[in-house]
Amino acid sequence: MTRTISPAPAAEAAEVVRAAHHQIGNSLQSIASLLRMESRAAPPAAAAVLTEAGRRVRTIMHLHQRLQEGGVAVRLDDLLGDICRDVAELDAFGRPAEMQVNIHPLWATPRVASALAMITAEWVGNALEHGLGERPGRVEVTLEPTGSGARLIVADSGRGDADGEWRPGFGLALVASLARQIGGRVDRTAGRRGARCVLELTGPSLDAVPPEPDEAR
Repeated sequence: MTRTISPAPAAEAAEVVRAAHHQIGNSLQSIASLLRMESRAAPPAAAAVLTEAGRRVRTIMHLHQRLQEGGVAVRLDDLLGDICRDVAELDAFGRPAEMQVNIHPLWATPRVASALAMITAEWVGNALEHGLGERPGRVEVTLEPTGSGARLIVADSGRGDADGEWRPGFGLALVASLARQIGGRVDRTAGRRGARCVLELTGPSLDAVPPEPDEAR
């Protein structure tokens, strides 16, 4: 006996997809909340690791939300603004820290937006935790178009590393890997007047208008 299975109507299929995305978002939120709860009860060294893990999960959660809203393109001022606020809220120190976010209203494909979101979260978290430490200060996040592409800058007014060296770690390796994936070049400087991290992107990676669907593949 041959059984014919008819495809689900478009509206029904769309509803299934929406339900799946909703469940994914709820799951990410639950994971982030659990990590935050665990970090509060953990020893200092473990708490730092759990806080960083929670921050990365929340970054993915925001990216997932923006992808559902934007479709083939993501508006970066909204996404990166959310990321910066989240990282500041998760900051473990109670000292006053001024956050200045100057992000040009650019659009990017999901692949580029994902990399920029993760890089921004890593750099802002590092600026707060290691750049400022327990001291008050300022963190500036800038995304601006250039003649050949775009530039992301995260700078802090902390002391930074006096010797100008960067300690190797997962975050540093993650940023380097993400930058390579989108064809970006990373430059970092650190000294007594603070640290400055720059990502240079060349080519049509970002645009002032949303890309057409066939351009986002």
